[in-house]
Amino acid sequence: MANRKFPYTEQLLPFQAADDAWSAELHRVFGKNACNARYLLCGRGEEGTKLRELYEAREAARSAWHASAA
Repeated sequence: MANRKFPYTEQLLPFQAADDAWSAELHRVFGKNACNARYLLCGRGEEGTKLRELYEAREAARSAWHASAA
């Protein structure tokens, strides 16, 4: 789906910002293995960690964006 265009709604930018923040923390925690961790349970972080907080914020922003684009 490389050619798929993302629906632009006002919730897209907050989702992108949340995803960027989570990605930065993945890189801080996992270094060069961040790309793999993104798709594994470990990438969600342990309860009470900044990684988990950022992952949950990303998921909330993703849900809001998807709901707005439906």
